[in-house]
Amino acid sequence: MTDTLKSICEQCIHLNNPQLDFIPANLSRHRAIVLRDLGELVTAASAEMEKTVVILAGSLFETVLFAFIASQQAYIVRRRGAFSLDPNNATLENYKNIFNRWFSDALPAAVLPDFIVDYRNLVHVNREIYFPPNVCERASREMLRTLDSLLGELSRFGTPP
Repeated sequence: MTDTLKSICEQCIHLNNPQLDFIPANLSRHRAIVLRDLGELVTAASAEMEKTVVILAGSLFETVLFAFIASQQAYIVRRRGAFSLDPNNATLENYKNIFNRWFSDALPAAVLPDFIVDYRNLVHVNREIYFPPNVCERASREMLRTLDSLLGELSRFGTPP
């Protein structure tokens, strides 16, 4: 089978049928945005729009991680003491680092690689220019698979307290 974006997306059950119980009721707008963006991501993947997939997937990682971390602040506080999300550091890289640090033991299959940040930054032409010409092809496929895996793992973690 050809490794097209469409075929990869069709195999991603969590992108096509998301279970977003990890997003608390007070973040209903975030949930709505995630659902909208997932629909657009599936459409872009079906149309083989590689860079669009990379950018949308990066945005989804940021929103999903923010919502998950916000819903699990009490969990982090129990493990480390005082904790709050810093509004001055609202970046995908920061959310990835928080997630990997405080949830790698509970969700080892969901540890996020650094490439999600590097690929998301391909939105900037001056970043894309330093990668090989086929970077969006590779990035779009890796981002789809990684996002699908993350959504699956978070759906198993449980509903926030």
